[in-house]
Amino acid sequence: MGRHPASCIPGMTYTRLAGSGAVAAPLGATVNNGRFVAHKDLRIKGVKATAEAAVIGANTNSVTLALRNLGADGSGTVDIATLALTSGVNLGADTPKVIPLSATAADLLVTAGDVLTFRQVKVGNGMNIAAMHGEVEYELQ
Repeated sequence: MGRHPASCIPGMTYTRLAGSGAVAAPLGATVNNGRFVAHKDLRIKGVKATAEAAVIGANTNSVTLALRNLGADGSGTVDIATLALTSGVNLGADTPKVIPLSATAADLLVTAGDVLTFRQVKVGNGMNIAAMHGEVEYELQ
């Protein structure tokens, strides 16, 4: 008798990486990167961003990082986690930074088939931002 693959065990916690390229010039618009489709219903437990080079936050021209649930049809607007890179909020090189989860419990629930994307949202004129990846920790429901 075969064993069930780990991806089929409800209640287990898994981690998925969502890549994001560098923005050499100040971010000119919102960029969606690192999409993945939820293969089962899941609950997000944590989100982190790790940049390959330091990113220093600024109040006027900056970037907000987010993990967004685009839904199955790509039109979703729920931000599961967000982090504004404002003055004093920085990313260290190769150092994971926690992106705080939404305080709304329903925002953390993802339905099988939903598309999640790691977003970089321009604020003001934006800013230069290093290549990075998002790390999503989730639990199968």
